[in-house]
Amino acid sequence: MEPRLGGCGPCICKDCMRWWQGKCPHGGCYDELRAKTDPWEGPVRKGWTDWDLPGEQAHWCRGGVFYPAESCGDHLKYQEPVVRYCLTEAVTQWADGTIICGMADSIGCAECMRRFEEREGENDG
Repeated sequence: MEPRLGGCGPCICKDCMRWWQGKCPHGGCYDELRAKTDPWEGPVRKGWTDWDLPGEQAHWCRGGVFYPAESCGDHLKYQEPVVRYCLTEAVTQWADGTIICGMADSIGCAECMRRFEEREGENDG
């Protein structure tokens, strides 16, 4: 693995639909899994704020030096999502069927529908 300075650029995570959805099964990115299964064993690095917290030194991508991952068994090729308008706000619909909606995440679809119908009823009267 060749290190890169200043960014994770060609890392496979950047081409993964799950990473863009915020649903990587390994945490924020593949480096979370790598820190557990193949921890960094190089010299102690101090180039970031939390360098001395437990587990931080196990990560490969820290302190401005990155070792981009080239493979991941959970990689799902990125496909651009479609943005659609639902009852009250825009939602993001992904090729794998995932729909991301702030309203559904905060109050749920049923409550959103109830509020929508309530407002529509007020507008009809």
